[in-house]
Amino acid sequence: MNFKNKKIDFLNELKNILKIKSTILSFRKKRVYHLYNPHHLGDNVFNFILFYNIKNYIENHNIIIYYYAKKEYIKQLSEFICSKNIILMSLENKPDNSIEIWINNKFINYFHGVPVIYNKYYINFFNIVLKKLYMNYRLTKFFYEDANLLERFENLDNKFKNTDILILNSQPLSDQYSYDKPEWDRYILKINKIFKVVTTTKVEGVLCTYDKRLTIKDIAALSINVKIVIAINSGVVPGLLNYYTLTRVKHFYIFDDRCIYSYPNFENKKNINDITIEELKRYMN
Repeated sequence: MNFKNKKIDFLNELKNILKIKSTILSFRKKRVYHLYNPHHLGDNVFNFILFYNIKNYIENHNIIIYYYAKKEYIKQLSEFICSKNIILMSLENKPDNSIEIWINNKFINYFHGVPVIYNKYYINFFNIVLKKLYMNYRLTKFFYEDANLLERFENLDNKFKNTDILILNSQPLSDQYSYDKPEWDRYILKINKIFKVVTTTKVEGVLCTYDKRLTIKDIAALSINVKIVIAINSGVVPGLLNYYTLTRVKHFYIFDDRCIYSYPNFENKKNINDITIEELKRYMN
C-alpha cells in the first residue's frame, strides 16, 4: 500500500470516528442510546452483565437504551433485561447510527492479547465503553446480581435438583478451545456413574439441559446449587457469572486455550482427563 492510499485510509477512519463521536453526543443530549452486538449469544450476555451494573445509573439519569441483537437470541436475552429503561429489539431494526458494543470494535480500541484474564479485561473494556458513551460510572466488579435466580431454580424440573456437577460441554464457536467431543463424552459417562451430572450438550444416557430446553438463564439458576462446574468457555458461561454461582459453587473448572478467569474458585484447565475422580470427591462434602 502506497503513502497516498494510507493517507486516504487514515482520513476515512478519522472521519468515521468523528461521526461516531457526534452520534454519541446526540445520544447523550437526548438520553437515548442505540447499541448493538451482531455476534454470538455469549457476546451479548456479557453486555447485559454491564447493564445489570449500570441499572441504577441509567434509571437515575433517565437514560433509555435500545439494544439490538440477532432475532434468534431475543427470547433468551429478554430474560436478562433488568430495567424498564432497556428495550431489546431485533438487529434488523437497528438505526444506522447505532454503536456496536463488542471487544473488536476499533472505535472502542481496547484489544487483548493472549493469554488474558477475561473478567479483569471486561472491567477495563466496559469502563472505556462507558467513558466513550459519556456515562459517568466506573465498573469495579464483573458479575451480576439477580435474586430472581433463586426463584427460577425452585421452578426448574425436579430432575435437575440435587445436581453434583454441571458440565458446559457446548461446542465453542470462536476457536477458543480445542474441543475433543468423543474424549469429553467418555469422561462424562465415567463420572456420571459416580455423581449426578447434567450437561448442556447431549451425551447419551446423561441428563442434559437441552432435554427440557433450558435457557442460559435457567442454566445459570441451576448452577447456583451445584458443587462443581466444568465448563468450556462458550456462550453459556457469562450467565454463570452471577453472585450466587460465584459464591456458592465449590470449584469451577474453565477450559480455554487463550483466556483465564481470576475468580477465587476458578481453575483454568486444558485436558478434561486431568480432573480425577478423587479430586472431584473432595468438593462433594
